[in-house]
Amino acid sequence: MMKKVAMIAAAAAMVLPLGLGAIAPAQAETTAFAAAKVATKKTTLLLLSSQKMKKAAYHVKSGKPALYSGAFAADQPKVTLTKKGTLAGQKTYYATKKIVVKTKATKTTKAKKVTYAYVKTANGKVKGWVALSKLTAGKFMAADGKKVVKKAADKITSKTYTLVNAKKIKKAVYHFKGTQPAVFTGKFAADRAKVTLTKKGVLPESKTFTATKQMTIKQNKKNVKYLYISKQGWVKASTLTAGKFMAAD
Repeated sequence: MMKKVAMIAAAAAMVLPLGLGAIAPAQAETTAFAAAKVATKKTTLLLLSSQKMKKAAYHVKSGKPALYSGAFAADQPKVTLTKKGTLAGQKTYYATKKIVVKTKATKTTKAKKVTYAYVKTANGKVKGWVALSKLTAGKFMAADGKKVVKKAADKITSKTYTLVNAKKIKKAVYHFKGTQPAVFTGKFAADRAKVTLTKKGVLPESKTFTATKQMTIKQNKKNVKYLYISKQGWVKASTLTAGKFMAAD
């Protein structure tokens, strides 16, 4: 009887280390799986254009936009974006560069152009590439500050100018470089040479626009020309460049 007990104890002592040893590969597989998940956060995209931009302030209005690091290929128009975190709200970020890339088509979505801006905080601790569509132009303001700014903006959004002349023109194509130009609606007085311009937004990026009319107004004692862009509105002519938009722009 004592011999049987001794044999069982010896067998148990041998099995236990073997069992523990068999668990190790499973842990290795888990580690490899985690590494694979991290790797999927990288994506290589076709680079359509890259340019510096005038330093501009932005903030996050809602959500937590993804923040990426960017590695640019030396011998081909490619950029690899690697997710490094997210942008927090209640902060001001400054954009200094932007790129336009083309995403890959999938079974459910078509390929599309996306603009990314390189942003960083004033102290430079947070920096990277973020989809420009996820940001709101302007510095972050507390809730009370936003109300004050909005009221001030309402007072200057619409302004009436003396109309020097207005006419139809032969259709011509334009695009813009750098900052997105402001777009205005124009309300012309019926009984006098006056026009009221009201800002309605900005021109979309990476597009070609068609001008069909032009007008000259007296602005700050100077004659300033505006072009009417089809399906958009009135845009200051000096902010536009003649010709079609090209990816190189």
